[in-house]
Amino acid sequence: MHTFKTTLKILLAQRLMILIYVVWLCLMMFGLSWSMVTDLSKTDNSVTFEATRPEVAVVNRDAHGEALDEALRGFLTKDCDLVDVGTTGEQLQTAAASNYADLIVIIPDGYTQRFADALADGGDEPRLDVVVSFTGAYGSLAKLEVDDFLRLTRLEALARQSATGASTTPATLGEAATNVVDALADDPDAYPAIHVADDPQAATDRQESARVAYVTTVRMGVYPLLAAMLVCTALTMNSFAESNVRRRLYASPQRTGAMVIQQFAGCALFGVVVSLLYWAASLALPMLAGLPVDGIPPATIMYCGLSLAIYALVAVAAGFMISMLSANAVAVNAVANVFGLLVMFTSGMAFPIDMMPKAMIAIGKLLPGWWFCQSVDAVNGVDGRIDAGAWLSCSGLVLLFGVAFICLGLAFSKLRRNRPDLSAPGATQLAEV
Repeated sequence: MHTFKTTLKILLAQRLMILIYVVWLCLMMFGLSWSMVTDLSKTDNSVTFEATRPEVAVVNRDAHGEALDEALRGFLTKDCDLVDVGTTGEQLQTAAASNYADLIVIIPDGYTQRFADALADGGDEPRLDVVVSFTGAYGSLAKLEVDDFLRLTRLEALARQSATGASTTPATLGEAATNVVDALADDPDAYPAIHVADDPQAATDRQESARVAYVTTVRMGVYPLLAAMLVCTALTMNSFAESNVRRRLYASPQRTGAMVIQQFAGCALFGVVVSLLYWAASLALPMLAGLPVDGIPPATIMYCGLSLAIYALVAVAAGFMISMLSANAVAVNAVANVFGLLVMFTSGMAFPIDMMPKAMIAIGKLLPGWWFCQSVDAVNGVDGRIDAGAWLSCSGLVLLFGVAFICLGLAFSKLRRNRPDLSAPGATQLAEV
């Protein structure tokens, strides 16, 4: 256990490498994933109807029509935007010719009196002067509201006339029009609103977006986990390969194999912890974007977490293999980046598989990143599909890559022991012990 603890201390002492490869690379991938997650959170497949409010101008030329004019404006304000086009003939002609308003309503001189007389005589109410826009139907729709206002005013005036027995005058007509507007203001159900039921498909789409965001973020770990664990493991285990350290280790009674196992176990523990942190961050990103993660199947969450842990162990095995070559820090960084990018671009994460050349797919199948992404796809939860058998076979292939890396590392270690590079006399005899 002493070697195990020492390995963890040496590994955690490499703050710069951890900051660059573990923190920075993962944050870079999270940044790319966040842009995708926010786009998914803003996607709305529902269709929303937004009513356009027509622009209406009301011009009053009736000396006794102030009350009717105010009531008409109050009635139209609910669904229309009132604009001012002036009152002179020239201004009205300019407004009509320039299509400044969708509808221009003119209350002519003496209109209120004629309206009252028509109600008293039982005739039809006179018409207002209107100019409807020639470019759209919004003016015609606004004209229907004006006609509706006149109809309601006529009914209200007739009801008052029947109740009191007195003839309708311009003053009582204005009161009737005001009562119509007040009744609409007091009774919101006078014009029943259209209640739209919640669209269950919209909630399903957001759950699907959360699942896609989570699975995609997990797949993006194919590069940072491999590069980070390879560099950290290789540099940590290289610390035990320095000449002075090797002399002391070979002179100790502890077997070399047991020490190597403890070194590997320390790096593997660090890799699993990092993979679990990446897994938690992958689940947290959709939550921060406001997507419902409860729509992600629990099996998808757990299997993806296991895939990340297994892949991190394989990355540690790759770092162990590189460390057995006694490569320096520059070489380790070069191998980690070149190998990591190769794995990423051939894994199917960076490009859709149907767009990848056959040669790239063939190379990808010879690397662990391809099978890691395939294991995630097998349990991605599309239409609730969880193929545990496919996940197990793909994860098994990923583990086989780890076994191959360890075997290659042991072979490189055997060659290094047979050809030691120690400065002390008799080093060859110590290495053979």
